Amino acid sequence: MSGRVRFRGVLAASVLAACAAVVLLPPAAADTGHYIYEYTCADGALLPAGGPRTIAVDVTVPTSVRVGERLAVDWTLSESPLAASAAFKAGGRLIATGTADVKGLWEGELDATGGKDQAELAKGGPLELPAAISGSVTTTEAGKLTITPADLVLDFIPPADKVRVNDNGDPAEEHSGAEPHRHGPIAYQGSWFHAPNRSTYGDYQDDLHATTTPNDSATVTFVGTGLSYIGERVETVGEFEVYVGDVRIATGNAHDPEAKQETPKAQQVLWSKTDFPYGEHKVTFKNVATTGTHMAVDAFDVITGELSTPPDYFRTTCTYTGTPKSVTVEVLPAPTASDDDDDNDGQVTDGDDSARGVIVLSGGGQGHGAPTVTATATVTRTPSPRRTPQVRVTPKGGAQTGEAPRDDTAAPLLIGYGTAMAVAGIAGGVLRRHRRRAAG
Repeated sequence: MSGRVRFRGVLAASVLAACAAVVLLPPAAADTGHYIYEYTCADGALLPAGGPRTIAVDVTVPTSVRVGERLAVDWTLSESPLAASAAFKAGGRLIATGTADVKGLWEGELDATGGKDQAELAKGGPLELPAAISGSVTTTEAGKLTITPADLVLDFIPPADKVRVNDNGDPAEEHSGAEPHRHGPIAYQGSWFHAPNRSTYGDYQDDLHATTTPNDSATVTFVGTGLSYIGERVETVGEFEVYVGDVRIATGNAHDPEAKQETPKAQQVLWSKTDFPYGEHKVTFKNVATTGTHMAVDAFDVITGELSTPPDYFRTTCTYTGTPKSVTVEVLPAPTASDDDDDNDGQVTDGDDSARGVIVLSGGGQGHGAPTVTATATVTRTPSPRRTPQVRVTPKGGAQTGEAPRDDTAAPLLIGYGTAMAVAGIAGGVLRRHRRRAAG
């Protein structure tokens, strides 16, 4: 009997050691690859002077998913290469979009998109990029997809604003007579004279420019969606024409037929247009009043309206000059009903693309393309609605909690120790019972 007890004791110790060896193994790494690229950014009003700039990009692609699980392509961006082309108040938004070419089960493009709201920006100040952008689809059938990173596009939506520009900037620019001269964004052609010390008249910043010569002009160069011409309405001023390039787009008349007053109607909007496409524009105001009648320029309001989409003016395209690595993603069959852990519950879709082998998910990106000849429609279960995050954290191992497990954690040791203690306690109790029976 004692020999049998010793055998059982050795067996229990062996089982205990095996359990400890199993629970102390580190978790397996997630089936995901990281690919580092250096992109070159060119064009766009937000690139500083001096040529193209570079940006480092870490593209993360899973190498296998199951049908019904999310296939996410994540782009992590380094420091921004962009600088503000002008001063902007807070409220602008920078948008980054990374495009990946997709072939195989579905052919098209998968866009990973994210945005970053900007604080107040000084001219030349850095713009902040979103730390990561993500695009994803849910697969609806088994097969293979080949994903290749393509261009990264950076866009900017400026905040709505109205800025008044005046003609009394740098004193070194003060000129009169027939010599053309400029004040900031305003260029004067002809016999304009500067009239300072007009605080009693109510003119903006106490000055204005004026001319009595027909065909003299003032040209304003600005970036925005609108412009307003600010001047006086009084008996001594007259008609003017408005040109964009060589095309006359409007006429106006600042003349006030009332009797001459000691104080004119100052800071009046004499003409305004607010529906220019966002970008740089040049608008010229020409004096067409009769000889001896003034044309006066007090100021101009440069207007930026509310924009729902980013204008092309700021678009910067970043490209990889080498050959990016193509990643093959194995789409495995879905789990059976008995072991389905409902991983895909709660996904929100932008539309059923099951005929293309995927369903495009909301919350950061979209796919667009054409189905292959082998793609077939499949029926997928209807998920319960839940918002997905715009920027997701790519799991690098363990359960899909959205965060990578720490490599330096003591959790496996604690779990193994606890399991070992539990097994030892059970084994010890069994052995004591057998000893008592043997003694009896």
